[in-house]
Amino acid sequence: MKRNIKNPENVGIYDLVDINDNIIRAGTKEDAKKLRLFTRFVHILLFNTKGEIMVCKRPHNIKRYRNQITSSAGGHIEQGESYEISAKRELKEELGITIPLKDIGRFDVIGYKIRGIHHLFIGKSEKVSVDPHEIASYKFLSPNILSRDLALHPRRYAKPFHEALKYYLKHI
Repeated sequence: MKRNIKNPENVGIYDLVDINDNIIRAGTKEDAKKLRLFTRFVHILLFNTKGEIMVCKRPHNIKRYRNQITSSAGGHIEQGESYEISAKRELKEELGITIPLKDIGRFDVIGYKIRGIHHLFIGKSEKVSVDPHEIASYKFLSPNILSRDLALHPRRYAKPFHEALKYYLKHI
């Protein structure tokens, strides 16, 4: 996260949006929850030459989705960022790469603790340099094997990843 002069404590400040993705105001995740607004996210699925999807296990010491499997890269969109710029930033920060990405669309994740508008991006790469603070481990799996494992062991996977994979499989 960028250090913000107006926000020296480095509390995440995001564009808070309505269900139609219109910016209402800036604020924290807590503000979004209180005001029943949404924050924005990106997810990136990377594919290798075999068509397998790179999935990542989150570290045990991270606050959200610890020890769970999730997308190749992704995260919150910073205040003033577009989905595309955010996806490229997250890819560089988490996997150390810059590649062309394709936005395949929006899906929403709405739950007790989160109301998020997500955009799913896809790209191709086999060489990555993972940030150990963000990713404990990773592997490439075929979409079929991944779907079966997710159905058999849903708690292994972060809730937003369930939705991202479902969205991907529906729209390919």
